[in-house]
Amino acid sequence: MCDNLKEGRQLGGAPLNVCYHLMKMGIKSAVLTQIGDDKNGKDILAELTRRGIDSSFCLVKPGKPTSTVEVITDGLQQVTYDIVENVAWDFIEVNATMEVLVEKAEALVFGSLIARSATSRQSLFRLLAKSRFRVFDVNLRAPFYHREGIVALLEQANLLKLNEDELQVIMEWLGIETVDMHTQLQAILSAFPSIQEILLTLGAKGSLYYSAAEQHFVTANRVEVRDTVGSGDSFLAAFLAGKLKGKPVREALEQASLLSGFIATRPGACPIYDQADLISFKESLKISH
Repeated sequence: MCDNLKEGRQLGGAPLNVCYHLMKMGIKSAVLTQIGDDKNGKDILAELTRRGIDSSFCLVKPGKPTSTVEVITDGLQQVTYDIVENVAWDFIEVNATMEVLVEKAEALVFGSLIARSATSRQSLFRLLAKSRFRVFDVNLRAPFYHREGIVALLEQANLLKLNEDELQVIMEWLGIETVDMHTQLQAILSAFPSIQEILLTLGAKGSLYYSAAEQHFVTANRVEVRDTVGSGDSFLAAFLAGKLKGKPVREALEQASLLSGFIATRPGACPIYDQADLISFKESLKISH
């Protein structure tokens, strides 16, 4: 929940990032997580309130620290994460109110990291059983994943979001040796019938939407990258927002590309911005291109 960047401590964590950007895109959303009864936790609650993020389901776990992540960016803008273990969100226990929230929600967005502990993994699967549309952002973070655990999550997903490296890991697990990307994505649809749609991010090359009915590729916008922390989360949020608003897939994908490029030009995963900033950014891209 706290990303420690070179610029200082920033609000973060993939589910929170997605929630924040969904809100910015006009989609009512809430983050379901758990913090410690410590200064970091209190600071996070205050920041959530300041930014207008629904913290109704941000639980407090006495005796466990709030999660912190050391974010390390090299000269090539490659990001690595040192994720502290045995923290508050490793011990999330679901209650009936949360189950009702998920039942009524249009989508439940989840990642693989929450499944690293037995307690939170059990809670996640309880919520997945209640959800009508399940969005899995793979987010492989070594050493907190293994084949059996990821496959179990893939079997629950309806919309899958992943990057090139994560795609190759899954291909290895499935025993798929082809380098043809479309064949690889089709293999995922065949292996996991619950998955209806795939979002594949390709970094500076662009992004790809793949389903049985349609496929779209969008090139990435050329931007001066500040850091890539949270870019993938903003991409998913913008696409999902477009989908929930009934926009055509390609339009949603283009909006996702725009927002993720914009976030890469700002420090941290959840910079303060509004729609006017995005419009200005889009206009600047037209001028520079």
